[in-house]
Amino acid sequence: MSDSNSESFNNDTHHQTYKAVDGIRKSTKRKNIGHLPSEILKFVKNESYSLLIKGKPGTGKTTFALTLLDNLNDDSNYFYISTRLSLKQLAFYFPWIEKFFSKDENKSGYRFEDARLDEPESLFERITNQLMDVKSPVIIIDTWDTIASFMDRESRLNNERVLQIWRERAGAKLIFLSETFDLGILDSIVDGVITLENNFHQANNWRLLRINKLRGLPIRCNTYTYSLFNGVFHSSDIISQLNLFDSYSGVKPYYKRSIHLAKKKSVGVDQKGFSYFELENLFTQNRTTNITIEATLSYEVLLSVLLKPLLNWLQQSDENKLMINNFDGLIRESYRRILNHHLAEDLFKYKVIEQEIDFTDPHGIKLSKQNDGFTHIVDKTVPIIEPTQTREIHFDSADYSNSKPSLNNANQVQILNILNTDNIDSLLSEDSFLELLNESFALNILIQRGSFLPSQIRYLRNVTCCEFKTIGKNLLLEINNHEINRYQMILDKDRSFVNLHPIL
Repeated sequence: MSDSNSESFNNDTHHQTYKAVDGIRKSTKRKNIGHLPSEILKFVKNESYSLLIKGKPGTGKTTFALTLLDNLNDDSNYFYISTRLSLKQLAFYFPWIEKFFSKDENKSGYRFEDARLDEPESLFERITNQLMDVKSPVIIIDTWDTIASFMDRESRLNNERVLQIWRERAGAKLIFLSETFDLGILDSIVDGVITLENNFHQANNWRLLRINKLRGLPIRCNTYTYSLFNGVFHSSDIISQLNLFDSYSGVKPYYKRSIHLAKKKSVGVDQKGFSYFELENLFTQNRTTNITIEATLSYEVLLSVLLKPLLNWLQQSDENKLMINNFDGLIRESYRRILNHHLAEDLFKYKVIEQEIDFTDPHGIKLSKQNDGFTHIVDKTVPIIEPTQTREIHFDSADYSNSKPSLNNANQVQILNILNTDNIDSLLSEDSFLELLNESFALNILIQRGSFLPSQIRYLRNVTCCEFKTIGKNLLLEINNHEINRYQMILDKDRSFVNLHPIL
């Protein structure tokens, strides 16, 4: 590149954003906070229901209830009864709920009641008054234990039945939170039962949401991992939803579309706290990153998860480049189409090295017909591109408000090599090959089904080890020797990217 073009490229790429996938967005971006399983979101659209949320202290029942409250989006009157926290404490631990307080009290709105000092009879009377006097209310009782513990068993069972009858007549939505698992018949008479669990494995949270019952609805997935990151409830998406290859199949590549440079979008108040984990930081910690995956996980899902961090890594420096090696031709072509959606044609040619190392060929290099402007990568030479016209180079937007400064020297080419090791087991057993990888011109991401042998790891010095594993129908990422080492996968609302959320 000429000095003038290089300077233009540098100025452009450091002020660029990613834009949502054209043609994929089917509705306006949902402003609700958090992320809940689709089964639950469908269930709460019913005109009337009762829902029981069970879990031990610290499992996130209050966080779930408040996040659900934000996602209801109807015209009902909301009545949140707290027997454990004051309104001030709720606002302190969940500052995002302050938007509820600005509702006009003369219209249907939100009410938070501090019932910590209420007698059970008085508290029960409040609930029944709401059911009788207010049209279609949403009542959340946090927690039902406080009321039930002061009643004898017979009185409690009768009152629970009465609440269900009044709830049906009022067309209300009644949500119980409970830390007691011996609730008599409440589990059987409510319409839905959800259990939250938090176990610890190697000093890390292992949070699971279990859907025990949603009356009248099929349950596609009864177990979800979840996080309480930033005081908001986020459940994982199931693996089948994470495959972006189909989402991009009908989308035109960037160079075939007529799109003007979009202004960078500001991040809304409800998004500022969402510090999504940036996987690209792992790429530069060591010369080699080892990613192991389970046998059932497809490469389409894996590359879909890596799409966002790869694009952000390319954005960190104008000299950061990418190559993908030893994958099936169909996968490579599909991923090329996805990358082509986000990168303008000349930027794609400059950033993505389509020459492929062929480990089955004595010459070792596969030449792409579209790479006439590239020299041999084994010579460590910068690919030469002669622009024929003034170009507009920019990335699409991925809702990242801040670009990290470049980790590389401005004039130093840094190649990220994603290498599928499925069919090169014999090479991975060769010490000389492992040493060559460790000392190569590129940063290497080695992807292998199963685990690397101890002998192989020994030669791959300073390796960052990651593992993608499935829990039911969810996909998790675990990173060894990392402060927060467990992450869940959540799909963007417009199905353009997969985000990684720390499980906290």
